[in-house]
Amino acid sequence: MNNLSPAKEEELLRYLDGEFDISQRKILEAEIQQSELLKNKLEELKLIQAHLTRKATLEAPSKNFTQKVMEGLEMQPARPLLSPRKGLLLLIGILIASGISLMLLTNGVFDQTTTSLVLDAPVKNKWIEDTTFTIPFNGKILVNGILFLNLGLALVLLDRTILRPLFQKRASFEF
Repeated sequence: MNNLSPAKEEELLRYLDGEFDISQRKILEAEIQQSELLKNKLEELKLIQAHLTRKATLEAPSKNFTQKVMEGLEMQPARPLLSPRKGLLLLIGILIASGISLMLLTNGVFDQTTTSLVLDAPVKNKWIEDTTFTIPFNGKILVNGILFLNLGLALVLLDRTILRPLFQKRASFEF
């Protein structure tokens, strides 16, 4: 017999809870002394019961908990940094700038902007003969990067100033 029957486990649980009278208790204790499986199961159930009783205790709140809650009820929520009107105007500006940049980009205005920046160093010495320092860059990649950053900023701004307040108002509306 590897496993105990559910009835026997229920009997062990009732034994732990102290629901048996003296005669039933002595009979079960004798069975437990004879069976190693019952001893192990009883120890396991004792550990589970001890763990559950430790977890079941409620923590007492601090002494000023009620006072803090009552003070917090009268406080107004913090206002957002950007009002929806200002955020909408900023969002429209970003979208117009993105649209113009996108139109210029699709028309090929920035296609031939591969160049290099030349930085002349005024210091000449015997170890450094060539004092010109150049940094090659592609203007198209630069404009694309600025355009994508601009669109990302527009989406964040749309979320913070328009969509979030709209959905908060909808969530507070009760049916």
